[in-house]
Amino acid sequence: MKELDFLLLRYLRGRHADAASEERAAFVEFLELPDPDLVRYLIAGDVPKDSRFAGLCRSVLQAN
Repeated sequence: MKELDFLLLRYLRGRHADAASEERAAFVEFLELPDPDLVRYLIAGDVPKDSRFAGLCRSVLQAN
């Protein structure tokens, strides 16, 4: 999905390198989620129950 690619690439280019190691590890795990879940969290505005993913979603959205 192009929207997801856009959001995730902007985060990777702008914030990932400077993120804490915990956030970088959460990002790798986050990418393993099914695309419909990623859409719910990054586009539809649902908040993940996992606090690591919730913080990561905030970072991804702030990078955009």
